Amino acid sequence: MPLKPAVSALARNTIRTAYDELDRTITPGDKRDFGKTTLQHVRQAALDIENQPAARQSLRNMRRLMPLFQGLEHYSKVVDILCNGTPYLPWIWAPITLILRIACEYVGAFEQIIKGYSSIAESLKRFEILSDAFIGNQEFQQTLAVFYADILEFHKNAYKFVRRSGWKLMFVTSWGRFERKFNNILEDLNRHGSLIDKEASARDIAEAKKMREEIRGWREESQNQLSHDEKEQSTKQFEAIASWLKINESDQLAIFDSITSEVSEYPGTCGWILKNQKVSSWLQKKPDTPALWLQGSAGTGKSVLCTQLVKFMKEAKMFVVHHFCTYRYVSSTAYEQILKSLILQLVREDGDLTAHVYEAYVLEKKSPTATALEQLFHTLLANMSNQPSQEEYAWVIIDGLDECELDKQTRLIRLINQVTSKPSLPGSTVCKFLIASRSPSNALQNLRRKQTVSLTDEKTSLHGAIGQYVRERLRLLDTRLRQLGIGQPEIEEIRNVIVTKADGMFLYARLVMDYLASNIFYSGDEIKQSVNQLPKMLAEFYHKILTQILIQLDPRSVDRVRCILGWVAFAKRPLQKLEFLSAITFSPGDPKVDILAPQYILDICGTLVEERRDSTLAFIHISVKEFLQSPSSNIAIHKQQALHEHGVATVTCLLSGLRVFGSQFPEQEKFLRVGKGLHAFHVYATEYWTEYLLSHAARAEGLDTASPALLMILARQLAEAAEGSSTESVPEHDAGTSQLDERLSNLW
Repeated sequence: MPLKPAVSALARNTIRTAYDELDRTITPGDKRDFGKTTLQHVRQAALDIENQPAARQSLRNMRRLMPLFQGLEHYSKVVDILCNGTPYLPWIWAPITLILRIACEYVGAFEQIIKGYSSIAESLKRFEILSDAFIGNQEFQQTLAVFYADILEFHKNAYKFVRRSGWKLMFVTSWGRFERKFNNILEDLNRHGSLIDKEASARDIAEAKKMREEIRGWREESQNQLSHDEKEQSTKQFEAIASWLKINESDQLAIFDSITSEVSEYPGTCGWILKNQKVSSWLQKKPDTPALWLQGSAGTGKSVLCTQLVKFMKEAKMFVVHHFCTYRYVSSTAYEQILKSLILQLVREDGDLTAHVYEAYVLEKKSPTATALEQLFHTLLANMSNQPSQEEYAWVIIDGLDECELDKQTRLIRLINQVTSKPSLPGSTVCKFLIASRSPSNALQNLRRKQTVSLTDEKTSLHGAIGQYVRERLRLLDTRLRQLGIGQPEIEEIRNVIVTKADGMFLYARLVMDYLASNIFYSGDEIKQSVNQLPKMLAEFYHKILTQILIQLDPRSVDRVRCILGWVAFAKRPLQKLEFLSAITFSPGDPKVDILAPQYILDICGTLVEERRDSTLAFIHISVKEFLQSPSSNIAIHKQQALHEHGVATVTCLLSGLRVFGSQFPEQEKFLRVGKGLHAFHVYATEYWTEYLLSHAARAEGLDTASPALLMILARQLAEAAEGSSTESVPEHDAGTSQLDERLSNLW
């Protein structure tokens, strides 16, 4: 009896790898009978599917698969030597029955999969006449193993396609992505089929060797090209979706970066939140704790905690999307913008979802209304799971909900309740929400199935975190403290006094440390006494700071401070330092001004206003803005008054631009003005001047060109100047893609 030929280790390893990958992909329930499934079972199952009453009208001619079954039969006899003593062989045909049974529910998908399997048959025909003489050749065995791997790869992709959630919904838009993978597999089969033909001919041994090397190069190149093409297409589709949504991610990136920068220098101050029992439960991949409310008063560090949770979850490879609401970016508090922000992050996660949204929404030119966005949000969450019959988990963090208008808060909570009320099923996505907001909140009281983490109840953890922060800030003052003869025990005593005074409020501790850093002391007792004498309430602290700022200023200077604070509070977007100084320069309404406001004016408000890492200016906390609008403020700012002043600045800036750049102004002076930053405000002015004018018209119930208001006088001058200047033709606006602003009716 002849000995069985030796089995190539490389070929066996190729088969084992392909088997293991498919075994990991298919769920235990779906693969339960694979080991005892014969090719005859698969043949009969195909005929049974054809004979199903529901399928008779559309799923005819299953005999198209008979050449495939015949080819698999001949191939199995040849490859059996490589599968001997293993469970590998039935997996060549067993998945076909499962895939066809699932796909027959959707005729279009069924036909495409049948077409793919039929194409495999073409590559298997040669095994019918192949001589056993070549089985012992190890290079030939490797080619057989590649056939096995390609067939199982085809099964794997077909199975993942029909088993992912929402595959019927996304079939039309996603099939193209899978078809490219299928075609690549079929091409690999064809090339290796040709290689077998060469290897079967003794006189073509040298040519077969050359062909084998070429195929190896082609496989690597084709895989790289396929990945590159898919990535490039997804990128283009994603950019088109962002354009359709009219959303600029840079705002959220800037917000996130500015918050994380506050804690980056003080590591370890947020670690306690991960040990909180309710937060820990929310982080687990369990349907428990679907909603968490992180509540706390102003300055307790809610936003910082949210950013650190996001960073931790991303490092742990958890899928988290987030949105931060802040007064600094007006758009961030709009309900539609919150939805757009979350949707864009969901779409980025999955190429199939990207293709679906692109074709079903962008190409169909659907309008991104709030209702359409809500529906899309539900659709994306329902179809995120791309692992067969497995639950996916997604976490959503929304910070600063209290900065949104009440009706928007209510609508968002209603949407969250709809998502979290859906039952957890295999193949579905479990979405868990964390909302950070101040209390009390009428909207959040209606959040169902929620757990509440109140920072008021976490004083011990907050005291420890604030203690770390204060210790680091005091370390930066070490030189001063040593000059006062203050040793470590007294430094610890000062630290404890500050921590106790802060009472769980990071913002208060920061204000105290800023106060200590900017004042002159002669002893440790003076420091402790000064800290003890500071007001306990934030509002009183702000009042004290403003008093120190204003006490030596004349009325004109006070008005200029009010102007600075008004710009920080109510600008349409954060202004960078040069933009800010240019805005201040044009705020009085003089288009002929030729000197930029000096930088030192910003230092006067330095305790309450800070420069962020992106060089934009902002209040140290939103509570500063709230205090300035309150009756207890010693320099009240009024929104409408500030907006009128901002409108004046935008129109004045444009008038100045027409005067300088639209005339025979000396070139050198133009360059000097631009170089000094005098016109740095021009981009903002161009973007928002119509918004200020329309808002003014809406408040005044129409534009009165005879109005004595400075804004109207300047607007009239701008219209006259623009009419008299030579301008390029304006491109026609596509009226079908946007709606007219209702406030335009106030213009006539």
